[in-house]
Amino acid sequence: MRGIGKGMATLFGRMMKPAVTELYPAVKRQLPERARVSFAMERDESGQPRCKACMLCERSCPDNAIIIESEKRTDGPGRVLNKFTIDLGRCMFCGMCVEQCAFDGLHHTGDFELNTIERAATMLVLFEADPDALSSAPQIDDPPAEQLNEVAEETGAPAPRGGGRQ
Repeated sequence: MRGIGKGMATLFGRMMKPAVTELYPAVKRQLPERARVSFAMERDESGQPRCKACMLCERSCPDNAIIIESEKRTDGPGRVLNKFTIDLGRCMFCGMCVEQCAFDGLHHTGDFELNTIERAATMLVLFEADPDALSSAPQIDDPPAEQLNEVAEETGAPAPRGGGRQ
């Protein structure tokens, strides 16, 4: 009987206080500054992504949620970013990719309204190069097979199999 009395006292005490519910769609909650909810890619002054396609974030992801498509530069060292995708369905938002980025190209955002009922919609494409720009990019030719064999002989390395132009 004593327990029922305590429960009723608690119930009536709560009924007299104002509700503490949030009006979510109309009023959005302020997230902490370091909330890890989604991702965005930083861009430089010219509008190009800061990502240099070094693949550090892709290799450091424990869930293999990051997919980077890139190609070697024809005009010098490095790579050209073609597409940067994160599978939010696999990601556990640990932040290892953001910490590994040496160019500050990737960061977390507070965008938490990404719910979906379709698995395909969990793929977040942060960058996709213009297909016209890709088709006009110079193609990288393989060196001639004779040149590869000469380098292999000079260095003592085994001759490449099937590599180079004939």
